[in-house]
Amino acid sequence: MHKHARPKQRELFSDTQPQSAGDTPSRFFERELAGEEAPALQSMQALYQRATQLHMRAPWNDLLEEENLVLFRDPISNEQCFCAVMGSLGEVRMLQTYIGESSYFWFRKVHDGRPLTVGDFYAHQRSVFVQYVPLKELEPPDRELLKVMKHPLAKGTVAPIFRAIRPGYHPWFVTENEVRILVRGIEAVLAVCDLMDKDPDLDPWDTADVYPFVTLDEAKNGRQKYNVTEVDAPCAARQTVEPPVSDTKRIQAIIDRKVPVKGTLDVDHFYSLSMIGEKHARKACLRIALAIEAKTAFAFPPGLGSPEDSTGEMLQRVVLGAIEASGTVPARICVRDREFKSLLTPLALALGFEVAIKKSLPALDFAKREMQAALGDSEF
Repeated sequence: MHKHARPKQRELFSDTQPQSAGDTPSRFFERELAGEEAPALQSMQALYQRATQLHMRAPWNDLLEEENLVLFRDPISNEQCFCAVMGSLGEVRMLQTYIGESSYFWFRKVHDGRPLTVGDFYAHQRSVFVQYVPLKELEPPDRELLKVMKHPLAKGTVAPIFRAIRPGYHPWFVTENEVRILVRGIEAVLAVCDLMDKDPDLDPWDTADVYPFVTLDEAKNGRQKYNVTEVDAPCAARQTVEPPVSDTKRIQAIIDRKVPVKGTLDVDHFYSLSMIGEKHARKACLRIALAIEAKTAFAFPPGLGSPEDSTGEMLQRVVLGAIEASGTVPARICVRDREFKSLLTPLALALGFEVAIKKSLPALDFAKREMQAALGDSEF
């Protein structure tokens, strides 16, 4: 285990029990969650107390690196959850719980250093997290919560914020169910810390792709009972691809026109960090589908979408738009993703073009970089 010195920043953090007052709200973040189940006072008290315990234990200082995942299973959804503690390098201190195996695989992609943008990360994983930030980074709902929790708000104080990431959306305030998962994640990490405190020579991650798995019992008399075993990392399963609904009217119109077949299109789809949503609502990431003429690098109008849109239908629309604008059907469409090839295959069969997978798409990559730079996207 590598040990890191505690950051020199002055910190204050309350370890007192939050008290309920007569005018205390019964739920939090109700306006921001817009009809979803807002977390109850009792739930947020439990989460704040666990966040306080985690901050006081500070596992990022001497115990856990980011890759030292702690696993547990959500008893309600039965999904496996993966807890990562960040802060050993002193840049950010947080605990993030990735929900479900697909989220774990995206964590691995980021940790393995694969070229991904922040937009890609937000697009493909579910997680909940607590992060400890300076007071200037708090939003008004955070301050309202902390006042109820009697958290010190003096200069130099750090405070916890609680957020959830859903596929295709920016981090947002937690619901009642997301609070429950985050509480359990913190408890699981604290259980492993407790085990390591009792046995300083213990290394739960000494075997590759094997992680500590925590089973928690309900707390009684202020004490939490837990059992820690080992579990293998999940194996990636081949995902089935849902084909898009064919736009038969536009396809038939192209067939009837008997347009010439020539050229090559580079086609791709990606998420941008650009935010879509009203002021007090959850913000979606902008989705963009691109079609670029490979030889001339001519860019056709992009297709825009929301997280709920079908990827296959977005790709279909941008290709049909390019065909209608150019007056030609491409002889070949190149993509770099096997899933995208599958999604475009029904359109290829209808119009008679080939779909190929290529690692390098120079014309498209240039256009994509220019667009990402204009939108302020960045890589990990």
